[in-house]
Amino acid sequence: MSILGTLQHISFIYKEGCSTLPPFSAFLSKFLNEFACHHFPGSVLSSLHWWEAVLAKSDCSCSLKPHMTIDPDIWVDASSSWGISIILGKIWYAWSLTPGWRAKGRDISWAESITLEMAMLILTNEEYHDCSVIVQGNNTGIIGAYDKGRSCNVPHNDSIHQITSSIIPNNITIIPIYVMSAMNRANPISHGILGPSNLHAPSPPALPTEVAHFLQNV
Repeated sequence: MSILGTLQHISFIYKEGCSTLPPFSAFLSKFLNEFACHHFPGSVLSSLHWWEAVLAKSDCSCSLKPHMTIDPDIWVDASSSWGISIILGKIWYAWSLTPGWRAKGRDISWAESITLEMAMLILTNEEYHDCSVIVQGNNTGIIGAYDKGRSCNVPHNDSIHQITSSIIPNNITIIPIYVMSAMNRANPISHGILGPSNLHAPSPPALPTEVAHFLQNV
């Protein structure tokens, strides 16, 4: 409880760390008395390792000044019928969902979250840093979960965790903007209607290990 209280306090500054806190709360809820023995679950250890990596960086800073807002013209979308897509300017990226992806809590909101995760990998590869980035999409669920910094759904929360792990070192914050599906430039591609071949991203980011079995680069 002491560790959780400390991390809750720190997360007022490192807001992206909120996604690491639900495993602690879930673990504490199992302490029904002072005599039962317990073992740390993997999710708690993973969260502790995340904080250890963040707090061990002596040259890492988190400015409280408002970030400069940048609109890189990035659009994200996912469909359960085909896959996920991202458009950055004129360049498009796409990954199809593999058979069996929808299981163990993975659903369309998880796919939308993974799309946002891949979008952040693209931006960090493009060396974006020290800024607030506008990202446009049409899933209100994942926008709400990201704004809270956590989700009760384990796969969703894991994805939010991965998103924050990629943007904290670059001091990036995300400004998710809702757009209607019909106005989302990434929507056709997420349904398998691919863009012009000459505008296809030549070198998409590598898929994170935890999602590599559920997505295939197109």
